[in-house]
Amino acid sequence: MPYLIYAPDTPDRRVYELKPGLNTLGREIDNTIVLLGATVSRHHAEIHVTPTGTTIKDCQSINHTFVNRVQVEVDDYQLHDGDLVRCDTFEFKFVQQMTSSGPQPLPIGNNRELAIDNLKQIPLHQHSEPLAELVNKKTAKNASQSEGAAAPIESREQNTVNKLKILLEVSKQLWSPDEPDKLLHKILDLLFQIMNIDRAVILLVDPDTQQLELKASKSKAGIPDDPHSYSRKIVELAYQSGDAIVTQDAKDDERFNDSVSIVRQVIQNCMCVPFKNYTEVMGVLYVHNSSFSVSYTHEDLEFLSALANQAAVVIHMSSEFHKREQKLKQQVMELQIQIDQERKENELAEIMSLDSFQKLQERAEKMRSKHNHS
Repeated sequence: MPYLIYAPDTPDRRVYELKPGLNTLGREIDNTIVLLGATVSRHHAEIHVTPTGTTIKDCQSINHTFVNRVQVEVDDYQLHDGDLVRCDTFEFKFVQQMTSSGPQPLPIGNNRELAIDNLKQIPLHQHSEPLAELVNKKTAKNASQSEGAAAPIESREQNTVNKLKILLEVSKQLWSPDEPDKLLHKILDLLFQIMNIDRAVILLVDPDTQQLELKASKSKAGIPDDPHSYSRKIVELAYQSGDAIVTQDAKDDERFNDSVSIVRQVIQNCMCVPFKNYTEVMGVLYVHNSSFSVSYTHEDLEFLSALANQAAVVIHMSSEFHKREQKLKQQVMELQIQIDQERKENELAEIMSLDSFQKLQERAEKMRSKHNHS
């Protein structure tokens, strides 16, 4: 396994293991090795580790990449044991393998920084798993845990990791240039892939009336899609308090014992979380299930809240972008009208300045004067 040794033969010496495939160096946080220097390019250089050898190439950086003081071009440059690699002012020594007596390489992902506080190594995932596979893993894990006693610490930690992976994948899918209405339906589609729910609705605050308005709804296959089939009392409580709400037996929950909709729609389990933009509640996300075999937990509520927090940011950004886009279109339209008006005025001025028009105007004046005298 090849390695890069930062600042060899100095007290700041650090060893970094190069993983098979792509390793990147640069100032941006998404690089494998982050070089926190003001004159380092955002993506400075790439190192490719393959079974046939290790190559490096410069990513058209400002201050270039050098191997043994020779500038590396954008083409791949073969590295050999003992080569000195320099990116801007950061110097590394490339070695094919480490001796057992030397310092141990820093593992990818430990986020440790050098004493000089300008270099750290961060994991760079080569690919992401499809959302459906992540959800299946989470479901299988939950099923296996429900058959036995309390899950061991390792299982609970892995379950948490799986949820975080799902949230990350959801975040990636939400950050797309969709219009607000399409974005809301995408959120519900993703939610049905992740959680066991019969119905979900999104209500957002109308900026003029400051009242909640239904913007999107979705029902499980086989259930009639009634957009207004939700508990208004639960929704209003989440909106007014700004708190996340969960009930595992809604019809017997004393907080909602006077709710007609819960009884009429046989709502068994329900969760409702606010969409928050900083301290402002933008709306709510509501889900419920009528099955007695499903019971929402506080862990489910935390998961739904985390998803809602991600969605709230995206909804806000999408809404602001859409508003500015509409405003820009209006300004362009007004400018076009102004240009057309000025063009017409200029054309009219040109016509009026013509000799033929002047003569026609004089003739009209004479005829008008003659008519007045007669």
